Amino acid sequence: MKFKQRARRWALVGAFAVTLGMVAPSSQAYEYYPGLPDSTFGNWTSTSQSGMAYTKRAKQWFKAPAGIVTTEYVADQKSLDQTIAHWEIRAESYFVSPDGAPEQFGYMEPMTVRSVGFGIMPVEATVQISQRRRNGFPVPVPVLIKTDQYKQPDGTWDEYNREFVVEDSVNVRVLSVRVDGQDMQLNGNCRTKEPAPFRVVGPETVRRDTDANPAAEWYAKKDPETYYHPLYGGSLKGAITIPPFTGCTTSAGDDLSRLITLAASGPDNPMQARSGWPFSCIQLNETGSIIVPAPPGKNTPKKANCAGPQPFEYPERDE
Repeated sequence: MKFKQRARRWALVGAFAVTLGMVAPSSQAYEYYPGLPDSTFGNWTSTSQSGMAYTKRAKQWFKAPAGIVTTEYVADQKSLDQTIAHWEIRAESYFVSPDGAPEQFGYMEPMTVRSVGFGIMPVEATVQISQRRRNGFPVPVPVLIKTDQYKQPDGTWDEYNREFVVEDSVNVRVLSVRVDGQDMQLNGNCRTKEPAPFRVVGPETVRRDTDANPAAEWYAKKDPETYYHPLYGGSLKGAITIPPFTGCTTSAGDDLSRLITLAASGPDNPMQARSGWPFSCIQLNETGSIIVPAPPGKNTPKKANCAGPQPFEYPERDE
């Protein structure tokens, strides 16, 4: 009897996923919003996200403004019997670009990074992160989440969310630079020589007695620093390598590539990303019958009318 209840529960999960999608997986993402590749395997959801990183060279933390990420996902049931249930959630994510970006999807909001060049000159750069592009579309950030539930001797079920890893690389472009307060008037394509690779990890979590501890209530009580789950947000921690810069020429003919490289480039710069609750950011089409990607221009929690992630606090400085 308990197994039948468990099977019905997982069936309800599957039914909820279908309801969330409102329709069978569509191949018509492009008809909603030019700038996204065809939807080919799943349903859509959106979430708020923010980030923070540390540049070792500059010895400075900087924050990425809260933005919106839209994600195509599918949940696959790998096994279900009387003692174990195993699921995988596969997803591909895209940044919703801010106003003024070259494309509607794939760009984050520009951010300000402050540093000291050559150890003496204050440098302030406006930096924009974007996804790599292929065939005119952003290359999605790949996501794979694995979840297992095991029946315990006392008849309860425990849920194990495995360590969650995201590895990708992003374009880093410098839009403007001020050195010692003076605008250097960049006129070239100032960017890293190649995309910047990063790796972030979400911790493994264990939810005991899932019947007595419903997921939404359990995650709502937890510190978002201690977990990551695609349905309930959380945090990812890792590092990014900033390659050398090139093309950082000014209207006066100077090349600041070396200066910016010395101020910011290097391996293993700590970074963090944090997501809000995805279902608060769901977007519907005009008739309310289909969940669609977050539309162009709705690149902030306020514009998308959804909850933002918990703000980051800057770490204390080492004395």
